[in-house]
This record gives sequence, structure tokens and C-alpha cells, in this order.
Amino acid sequence: MRVYPLKLYLKKKPNIILLCISVGLNIAAWMWLGLNIRPALGQVFLHYNILFGVDLVGSWYNVFALPLAGIFIIFCNATLGWRLYKQDPFATYVLQGIAIFVNVLLLISTALLVFLNV
Repeated sequence: MRVYPLKLYLKKKPNIILLCISVGLNIAAWMWLGLNIRPALGQVFLHYNILFGVDLVGSWYNVFALPLAGIFIIFCNATLGWRLYKQDPFATYVLQGIAIFVNVLLLISTALLVFLNV
């Protein structure tokens, strides 16, 4: 089975737009955390539950696991979408839409982390 050429895949306007949106959301999460969470020797809050309050604390760099997971999802969905594009372009758009949705949720989680620790 032949793979659709990457150069042609990236020339399709919907592919590049969806990919840029998800990468932009991920960059926003990195920047928001980078500007608001300072390196510290103490612990930072990593998770909050309305029933128990703060239930997970850790080092300051652990907050960057959220945008890192977003990069992983973008990479996996973009790669899988590229591999499937020749057979079903709609599946590619769905995968990239899922990457956008997940990165929106991660950006919301990032906002909550920042508000919890500031």
C-alpha cells in the first residue's frame, strides 16, 4: 500500500488549517504555563477535586505534562491521518478535529492549573 505524499498532504488547505489550530492551542498552553508557573523548590498543586480539594501535588515541572500530552496527540493524529488520507480524507479531518478538541480541553485544564497555583 502506497502512502499519500506528505508534501501534497500538507498542501491541502483543510489539513494545514486544522493542524495549525491544534498546534496554536498547544502553544497557548505552553505559554500560559511558562508565564505563570515559576520554577520553585516547593510543591505545586497538580489536581483539584471538589469533594476532597487538592489531591495531587508535585514538582513545578510536572504541570508541563498537559501540553506535552497535547503534542503527543497532535503527532499521533496527524501521522495516522496522513497514512489514512489516500483511503479516506474524512477520517483525517475527524482525527485532526479530535486533536483540536483535546487541545481545547487541555487548555482549559491548563487555565485551571494556573488559577489553582497563582
